[in-house]
Amino acid sequence: MQLAISRHLQRDRAEGLQFAGEVARNPHYRPAAQRALQPYVHTQSHPLHLLYQFASSPEFDTYLIAPIAKQDWQNLPTTGQVLLGEIGGLTVNSGTEWQSRTGESLINLFTRFRRDRRTTRLTRFAHFLYDLYDHKAIDSETFALSQHRDRYASLTTYPGGPEIVQSFDAFSRYLTCTQISNIPTSLEPAIDLPANEIPIRPTVLQALDRLHAIGLEVRTYETATSRVNKLAAIARATDSLDTLDSYVSDRVYPPEQFILKRIIRQWRALVSEAGGEAGRAVELKPIANPYVAGNPVTGALFVGRKDHLTRLEEYWMKSGVCPSVVLYGHRRMGKSSILKNLDNRFGPQTTIVDFNMQLAVGISSTGELLYDLALAIHDSLANALETTPADTPLNEPTAAQFQNGNPYTSFKQWLKQLDRVRGDRRFIITIDEFELIEQKMHDGKLDPGLLDFWRGLIQTYPWFILAFAGLHTLGEMTENYWNPLFGSVTAIQVSFLSRAATEKLIVQPTPDFDIDYDPEAIQLIYQLAHGQPYLTQLICQTLVTRFNRQIFEDNIERDRLFTRADVTSVINTPDFYRDGNAYFTGVWGQAETTAPPGQHHILKLLSQTPLTPTQLSERSELTGEGTRNAIATLENHDVITRLENGTYTYTVELMRNWVAQNLNTL
Repeated sequence: MQLAISRHLQRDRAEGLQFAGEVARNPHYRPAAQRALQPYVHTQSHPLHLLYQFASSPEFDTYLIAPIAKQDWQNLPTTGQVLLGEIGGLTVNSGTEWQSRTGESLINLFTRFRRDRRTTRLTRFAHFLYDLYDHKAIDSETFALSQHRDRYASLTTYPGGPEIVQSFDAFSRYLTCTQISNIPTSLEPAIDLPANEIPIRPTVLQALDRLHAIGLEVRTYETATSRVNKLAAIARATDSLDTLDSYVSDRVYPPEQFILKRIIRQWRALVSEAGGEAGRAVELKPIANPYVAGNPVTGALFVGRKDHLTRLEEYWMKSGVCPSVVLYGHRRMGKSSILKNLDNRFGPQTTIVDFNMQLAVGISSTGELLYDLALAIHDSLANALETTPADTPLNEPTAAQFQNGNPYTSFKQWLKQLDRVRGDRRFIITIDEFELIEQKMHDGKLDPGLLDFWRGLIQTYPWFILAFAGLHTLGEMTENYWNPLFGSVTAIQVSFLSRAATEKLIVQPTPDFDIDYDPEAIQLIYQLAHGQPYLTQLICQTLVTRFNRQIFEDNIERDRLFTRADVTSVINTPDFYRDGNAYFTGVWGQAETTAPPGQHHILKLLSQTPLTPTQLSERSELTGEGTRNAIATLENHDVITRLENGTYTYTVELMRNWVAQNLNTL
């Protein structure tokens, strides 16, 4: 039987591991599984990854014998646990009741001599992992992970070993925190993995990063002199611990799940004690600002774009050929947020590849761009499959492939490799800020033929889907650059939020937001921003910041209600327009520097009063045709809008205010 298992393992790893699990169902044959698996683990290039496959892969999260009683579901070891224990030199009982467990113990006793009893670093670690599945032992007061360091500390020479050693050392430090003051002193720099090494347990590292951030909040509590600041830090730490607890339950596998749960419970008790009376702490803590101005938003704050996501789902949920798309529209309108909210919408066989052109600002050649794109696809596939470099059935692209030869040929060859191993998986490549590609073409850094090349790819590979987002409308694309590509994709305009969506964003940024708005305040915000998501968020964000400052710094007693007067106060401060400067200068710069000429003259005139095209032509000294062209472009860009009386004015009142305030310097 041992030879049969070994043959299966050599022929196909997955098949061999599954066969070993089947053999282990019979206690009489379990020694054969142990003798086959133990040497196999030691001959692997990534043995730690294999051990964790037993711990976290769904195919091993089964029982060797079907549970009968309720306690069996809680107490019986899984197939993965049994195999870990066997590799670790243990004889594991997997029976369902006392009689069968007694019989299995006798079988284990009589078959003990048939097992490989040698001890190595890997067998000690397998034994250690098996022991950690005893969550009752981990929860006991006597549990001390530091006493077991010799069972994992020698793993640093294996791939993934530094991750294991550093993470368990972090667990050990955090478990020793018995006072609130111990938490900040237990913090050390983030785990440092070797270059290009994909983590074995990325969710565990994410949980440790969050614990580190919570520790920094506790450090803020320890060093703060203001009682309000201390309570605010404790409140943030409490909220983060609750969020982390849910994350660990949902995303982290045992046995690390049990250790993290113990740390969270331990820290929560310390933080709660430090916070004092919970009711008073809640009453005094500043309002957590839920609004996000400037960065792409996800979750509850992402509102008003259901129609766009529904349309994309209609395009991409179907099988077969799916269209590539371009999202275009006004600055900071939510195009990036739409791309950021695509994850988990199209099933497990779809991988979203984030390729933001702002992050590729240093690219100076077509070869570099295609290399970075291939690398992003490779990394996204590895993350989606939660594999390691050795397990990934696709060679990682190298810079030399794309820079020493024809980059187009190199990319096509690499895609052919990907096509052979991707199975049914397809890729949606999101390319944000796509106008930066055109700028690099103008600068001579990118070959204009790149876009035609991409068109050929989406026509050749139905599983290769492009999703662009940027400023231009299709009618403004440079003919030699964009028309060949965008003639093959579907255009989707992203414009202002509706009144209803804007109101939802204002009054309910999170389900538990506990400050009210009066109707006049909501109406004024909509009048000022016209449903522009960034400016709406900025107004509301500033309102919450001002509220906290009034209560906790200026000791002003006030209602938990935002009024029209509050809105007027925040938008009339220089700080508001300074904080929104990126938006205002971006819109102005586009009008001033792009064709057709004269757009900035139109904007200066309209900052004083609405005007007709004839009046604009007379006062700007533009020709009639020049005025019409400038007006048409500004209207297409959602900067100005035509009123019922035939005059034009700003679509966004705040933009008009900014131009009026800066008229002498623009």
